[in-house]
Amino acid sequence: MSVVYSVRMSAPLRRATLLMFGLLWASGCYWLVLHWFFAQPGAYGSIPHPWEPVVLRIHGWMAVGSIFLLGWISAQHVLERWPLMVKRLSGVLMAAVAALLALSGYALYYTTDRVHDRAAVIHEIVGAAAVIVALFHWRRYRGRRWGGINGARGAASDPQRNAMD
Repeated sequence: MSVVYSVRMSAPLRRATLLMFGLLWASGCYWLVLHWFFAQPGAYGSIPHPWEPVVLRIHGWMAVGSIFLLGWISAQHVLERWPLMVKRLSGVLMAAVAALLALSGYALYYTTDRVHDRAAVIHEIVGAAAVIVALFHWRRYRGRRWGGINGARGAASDPQRNAMD
């Protein structure tokens, strides 16, 4: 029995992924800008910008949706493409970044003091840089030079060549 793997993620799933993770990243960066550049000094420390709690709440909702979407992608996209060994390194790196962000996000919600402060730094740095990992993974695969994985065009460019017996 042979299985034919699709070349790309389905268009609706790709759109949902780009939208969800794009909004998640944008809301996190927006919160960072408000937190670091728009806080006002007060008598007992800095006073957060009035929009910080709203943006953080939206970011949290997007994070819950992203975890759901990540599970869906893992069940479909990752399992389907793992045998092809195409973009495996960047996919594993992307999953590791997502796991680190999820763990540090939960730590921000459920911890205090030093653990909270360390989780905040990790979450802010990894979260801001996550777009680089995503772009690295989402770059267009062109196969290897001089014949690719399964011929001149590479395994990812021809669904018929992706048949596995």
